[in-house]
Amino acid sequence: MPIYDQLLQLPLFQGHSREDLTAILAKIKVDFRTFRPKQEIVRQDDPCRHIIFLLEGEVQLTRCSFHKDLNFIEAFSAPCAFGTESLFGLRQSFSHTIQALTHVRVLIVSKQDIINHLFAYEVFHYNLLNQLSTRIQRTNHLLWAPHEGDTLQHFTTLLKRNFLYHGGHKQIAGGMVALARMLGDTRLHISHMLNSLQSQGLLTLSRKMIDIPHLEQLLQYEK
Repeated sequence: MPIYDQLLQLPLFQGHSREDLTAILAKIKVDFRTFRPKQEIVRQDDPCRHIIFLLEGEVQLTRCSFHKDLNFIEAFSAPCAFGTESLFGLRQSFSHTIQALTHVRVLIVSKQDIINHLFAYEVFHYNLLNQLSTRIQRTNHLLWAPHEGDTLQHFTTLLKRNFLYHGGHKQIAGGMVALARMLGDTRLHISHMLNSLQSQGLLTLSRKMIDIPHLEQLLQYEK
């Protein structure tokens, strides 16, 4: 697929004309990179000095908990972008470790090029503001959600807060003791809740791994 068509599929470039894209590519440093399966693209807490545009392939995002004892794992396919929420502000570091699952091709655009060139286009400004506003609003909604409820409700709230997309295949790597501490509950309650969900076919338990084939089904079950 031509690079223009690939860029126009990305939310941040939607609405631009081919003439806009031609002018943009002529001004910025065009940094295309390829990665093999299992190759790391960026690590959580690395300084965020650029946006990573995924043009081809599938990547795995891993978010490590504060105590480093739980990993929240999900996959994303092209086209999409990473680093937009971390480019500015108080904490300018990547929020996830990103690893290639298949052969991957990305476009790296530096913060300096975004400020000096992409911000000159009003459409890019609006697309970025819309993306950031949506994420802030969703986060605020979760923060204001009531904390009462049973173990299952606490668990689904944790999933919503730690996964970017609330659907599809997800994994949580770590022990039940770590999960119980994160939920402020007992290991026994966590074990009963997870085994009940497994009996309903909503997840699968193995050694220090929770595999959720369809997160949207689990969230719908909780409702």
